[in-house]
Amino acid sequence: MVFYLKKYDLLLIHPPRVLRPDYRKNAKFIRGTFLFLPMGVFAIADLLEKEGFGVKILNYPLEQYLNRNWKLTNFLKNIDFKVCGLDLHWIHNAHGAIEVAKIVKKANPNSKVVLGGYSASYYHYQILKYYEDIDAIIRGEGEIPLLKYVQCIKKNQSLENVPNLSYRDSSKHIKINSLTYTAKTLDNLNFTNFSLLENAKQYFESSRQMMGISFNLPIGRGCPFNCPYCGGGQRAQKILSGRENVILRKPEKIIDDISSISNNFKIPSIFFGHGTYPATLKYWKRLFGLIQKEDFDIGGDLEIWRLPFPKDMWNAFYKTFPRRYSSLSISPRTMSSRVHQKIAKLCDPTFNFPKKQINDLIKNANLYRRTLRIWLTVGFPFQTHLDIQKDFIFALKCQLKYGKSSSKPITIMNEPYHVFPGSPAHESPEKFGLKLTLNSFPQISEFFKRTKISFFYNAINYETSNFSKMSIRNANMLLFLSTILTSLTTGSNLSD
Repeated sequence: MVFYLKKYDLLLIHPPRVLRPDYRKNAKFIRGTFLFLPMGVFAIADLLEKEGFGVKILNYPLEQYLNRNWKLTNFLKNIDFKVCGLDLHWIHNAHGAIEVAKIVKKANPNSKVVLGGYSASYYHYQILKYYEDIDAIIRGEGEIPLLKYVQCIKKNQSLENVPNLSYRDSSKHIKINSLTYTAKTLDNLNFTNFSLLENAKQYFESSRQMMGISFNLPIGRGCPFNCPYCGGGQRAQKILSGRENVILRKPEKIIDDISSISNNFKIPSIFFGHGTYPATLKYWKRLFGLIQKEDFDIGGDLEIWRLPFPKDMWNAFYKTFPRRYSSLSISPRTMSSRVHQKIAKLCDPTFNFPKKQINDLIKNANLYRRTLRIWLTVGFPFQTHLDIQKDFIFALKCQLKYGKSSSKPITIMNEPYHVFPGSPAHESPEKFGLKLTLNSFPQISEFFKRTKISFFYNAINYETSNFSKMSIRNANMLLFLSTILTSLTTGSNLSD
């Protein structure tokens, strides 16, 4: 009997955070496993399939979750592939991506392993220098660059004209091609070709269970802001991907995506992958109006990136999404206006969350009975012990007033933060009163290998002048425990 291997031109693997002998046996699969696929993976896979290439998407942590005895090596034995693409968008996957690359190369030494995503883009030179199992890295936005890379590999052509590519040539020298591709529109891309994902149905079902969000729906690319710890802000994107402006998809394209998801999967809500701020309010109102016309039975999770968020937006959100499984989130990170003002002067003049406008959010959340999540953090730049005390008091007041009834939809959320590569604080830590504890990609990979997975998926990589790493973690845990009642009485148990 002849056994034929399934052949692919491109195998896309979402790596796990860690690989450990006891990971499948003993670890509880929780938020820290970071099950989510980066939003662009589906668009990349769909584009290559349309160009005639065989493509498969594999979500490593999902497969592990579905079958504790699942092994990547066994999966690879049954397929043949020319290129394996690994997303290293979130720095949390630094160790997992490197380990998966080793497994892939051992199973198929003739394959090419290419990384992509913001974290891979930032550390592209170091990764190629220190890890021989990585053949290339796509920097920035990847649809056209990866398509051209796969075309060149299949035809055994030179890689010197592939945009956004860093690679090791036949002489083992690192070559860095120009960063020349950024998408001018997203409306020609398909972000919902789920047929290419192994166990797609289980992905949607498990995402809500593990991560609290069902699916991240791409709305646009780019960001006009520069939050201190974020590696996806305006300055970082300009450096990493060459993007200088925000582009948004046509609202009709979003409607098509929601229809596709609703027709194929029963999920409670959609997380919109772009926030609201004054410049986008008109866009969101139009999109909400189209969703209302379609009468989708699905919730919405939306972030407020900058204030104000006027009452007419609350009204539009109220009319568009049912109370159950819907939420709005805002991340002032601290209620200290002094801290906000310092950050505004250093990196982002729009980083301003006036208490009156926060109070208006709380007032309207109660008026419209929609969940409002307010994210706070211990360990933000310039925070003092007094600032932390005031944040605890604010959180306690919210709990006492809104935490005893499911009809009160205010939730205080918190987590320790990671200073992400490319962020303003990462590039100039001394200006923010920080000391970074990791200074190279090998150190980062080893750090995430040793970091225990917990409910908090962020691992702390810095100290401040007022707080050590341990005190940042412990204080965040205390804040989380002190406000957990608000989390338990809002959100998924609500109904209109």
